Amino acid sequence: MKTAWPSLILTGFLITHSYAGQKPPHIALVGIGKADVILPQVRGLYDGLEEAGYVEGKNIIIRNVRAENTDELRDQLTNLVRQDVDVIVATSANETAVAKQVTSKIPIVFIPAIDPVGMGFVKSRARPNANLTGLSFTRDVEDNGKQLAVFKQIVPAMRHLTVFYDGQPATRTSAATIASVNRVAQNLKVQLLQQAANSAADAAQILHGRSHKTTDGVFVICSATFRGIKPLADRATEKRVPLFGCTATQVAEEGALMTYSPDIYYIGYRGAWYVDRILKGARPEQLPVEAPSRFELAVNLKTSRRIGLTIPPEILILVDKVF
Repeated sequence: MKTAWPSLILTGFLITHSYAGQKPPHIALVGIGKADVILPQVRGLYDGLEEAGYVEGKNIIIRNVRAENTDELRDQLTNLVRQDVDVIVATSANETAVAKQVTSKIPIVFIPAIDPVGMGFVKSRARPNANLTGLSFTRDVEDNGKQLAVFKQIVPAMRHLTVFYDGQPATRTSAATIASVNRVAQNLKVQLLQQAANSAADAAQILHGRSHKTTDGVFVICSATFRGIKPLADRATEKRVPLFGCTATQVAEEGALMTYSPDIYYIGYRGAWYVDRILKGARPEQLPVEAPSRFELAVNLKTSRRIGLTIPPEILILVDKVF
């Protein structure tokens, strides 16, 4: 795509006509956060559309809706759906929850949503039975426990772990997800101190009051609430404790020690397929929710040196991305 965020006009997949003389379909791309931050899944979405044959300014218009919080996003999206919107693309579960409140008719594609069944977005992954579909961030709630197990492999001495989870009412982390992390922690003999947080900055402030006796690691149950994790990463580095991040971008650019997560860029890339199918007449309930096929292990060696952690060579050879 040649046009930069946030002003973007795109055209349709495998174009068979140019909508000459017709009103082109409109896509609402919604996100919470600063307008100058391009999320990996958004980059993937753009590239997926372009690779499939989209040409700017011909048969699809994407309206970018960015807000600092859910209330502002809800107001903006409510005004927008009164106009002609054919598909809403939500960049996480937080935006999906807002879009679901705003409309029960316009198709919504999430890229991605954590636990879309548990959050009530779809009836099941195979049969969404709603105006929502898309891609999930995990295969099931057990993946969160698997992430903790990998974190323990990277930091074998870890015994006391602060776990931050989304505390916002509309997107609060499900009890099943937290239970999965608890089960794995018990098997690993890691003591958990669970804490709801409303942002990464909120989590950083909470971590400030923790001592090494109560916290020698920080684990985030990922959601858009922890988008922009740098405040928490900075505080964790200052206290010389390892931080599990949510994406490879947070590891590479924001200072998290590591992550074991799906390729968020590819999730956005696949999201373009859902948009295309819906515009060609498919209903969201006909399109099963897609789960990630593989997780990537990413580690930031600069962060590990800063916190005084040596990662064993036998672990490093298994890492997919080293920064």
